[in-house]
Amino acid sequence: MVSIVLITYNRAERLKLSIQDILDQTFKNFELIICDDCSTDSTEEVCRHFAAQDNRIRYFRQSANLQMPGNLNFGIKKSTCEYVAILHDGDRFRADLIEQWYNALSTHKSVGFVFNSIGLTDENDEIIHRYCEFGEGIVLKDHLLKKVFFRRWRFDSPVYGEAMVRKSLIEKYGYLHHQYGFYADVDLWMGLLHDHDAYYCADTIITGPVKAVQPQLFDISLIRIFLYMAGIQLKHRHHAHRTQPFRLIAELAVYWAQTLLCLTYYLLMIVKNFSFRSFIGAAGLLKRSVLFLIPWVIILFLYPVLYPFLKLYPVIKGMIQMKSPELAESR
Repeated sequence: MVSIVLITYNRAERLKLSIQDILDQTFKNFELIICDDCSTDSTEEVCRHFAAQDNRIRYFRQSANLQMPGNLNFGIKKSTCEYVAILHDGDRFRADLIEQWYNALSTHKSVGFVFNSIGLTDENDEIIHRYCEFGEGIVLKDHLLKKVFFRRWRFDSPVYGEAMVRKSLIEKYGYLHHQYGFYADVDLWMGLLHDHDAYYCADTIITGPVKAVQPQLFDISLIRIFLYMAGIQLKHRHHAHRTQPFRLIAELAVYWAQTLLCLTYYLLMIVKNFSFRSFIGAAGLLKRSVLFLIPWVIILFLYPVLYPFLKLYPVIKGMIQMKSPELAESR
């Protein structure tokens, strides 16, 4: 049996589709725990309607907004099975999702969690892009942690928040840690990879709308995201190389280079797409580290030059492509 934990907040219309996809799974032996993080729309009505028709559904509405880590931890603690599938509202799930995940996790004892490729869809739920980073099968822990997670210069994650995990491992790790906000699951995946392999399903068995999967955040939220991810990366690099002091020094040098590159990129995105006020506000978040403030100060002095250039860049690029149709087609 599998416990499916579906976390939701204010996505009532898309939630109907997500729940129906779960009920239509080929793997039938599951309980569905829906954790509503105190939604203000018709989420409760939708969930109670489904729960009244299927006794496998258990619906919980939080009395106050717990944020993602707290809401998900609540659902995991309510689960009764060793295998826990973590799903998010608004996404669509192919009928064999749980079956594929269960087969992979139950067959391979070294695997701590199963994740998969993901597809982005248009308004008609037609797939317009697929993210597939690995071949089908086991991804060794050292490769995924040290060669993939540790080498992504923007500190993003190849695990898109939805996976099947052994509950005993989550309990051993201490559940999701609130200090990492919406990215606490990334900390969990990296933590599990210190001792356990992962399994990758190359099929596109989860899809989500473009706006839901890739929100266009160009304000001060970018700096908050950066600080969350930089903190997670530093924590796990220390742990991974704790017995190799020279290797740790080299790894930290790579980390700081990646950190400054990533921070500079995010600051430039704020300059390009938002306001000077947000750029100034970013300093309040970065003030804890003199090193973090260096690229901010440099960009501040260059702001009068960078702002008009970055604003005009898309226009100039479009004009070039219009004049060079062959170039535009090749891209």
